[in-house]
Amino acid sequence: MINAVIGQLVYAGAQTVIILGGNVEYEFVVSSQTATKLSSLQGAERSNVRLLAWLQHKEDGMTLFGFCDEDERRLFLELIKVNGIGPKQAMKILSGVRVRDFITALDQGDVSFLSRIPGLGAKTSQKIILALRDTLVFTEDDAKPQNVASGASKKYQDIIDALVEMGYDKKKVLDTVAKLLKDNEEYVSSHGQSAVEEWLFRSAVVALS
Repeated sequence: MINAVIGQLVYAGAQTVIILGGNVEYEFVVSSQTATKLSSLQGAERSNVRLLAWLQHKEDGMTLFGFCDEDERRLFLELIKVNGIGPKQAMKILSGVRVRDFITALDQGDVSFLSRIPGLGAKTSQKIILALRDTLVFTEDDAKPQNVASGASKKYQDIIDALVEMGYDKKKVLDTVAKLLKDNEEYVSSHGQSAVEEWLFRSAVVALS
């Protein structure tokens, strides 16, 4: 798998960029926002560009999709999991909205905002909210979108799932777990996994109640 290509920016169009990596020129399909960021680079900045990648392999050919940062790629990968949304439509969605604004609207269930994004209508927006609302969220301590299965949350996913099954809001659970882990780093680092899990569960229930 190609995780990223690092090299010289050869061309930046509205939806396509070309990067020279080694002796190979890689052509990427990108969002208009990524294209704008890359086309604004000047001088030496254009000589050392790192573009994250996702490769689509089909019977009739291969297509490289490029992303300016991990947040954009993460949202893209979640969008294409939604029934009826393919890579091209997902890239069109990314072209019409900033990642942070999309996640905020998703978190708030704002169908009206999402429906105004090119490539989306009310029905598709509702489908995306149902599919992704509890998958991509903002934490209180970090304005960037986080996948609930990443970082420390993944390590304690069983605790998170148990709390959600008890009826607690998933976003609040994620925020609470993240805060407890951050505020008690010394305890977490000095105790075993089972002890931390037991403490985390009890502490989270108290904090959420």
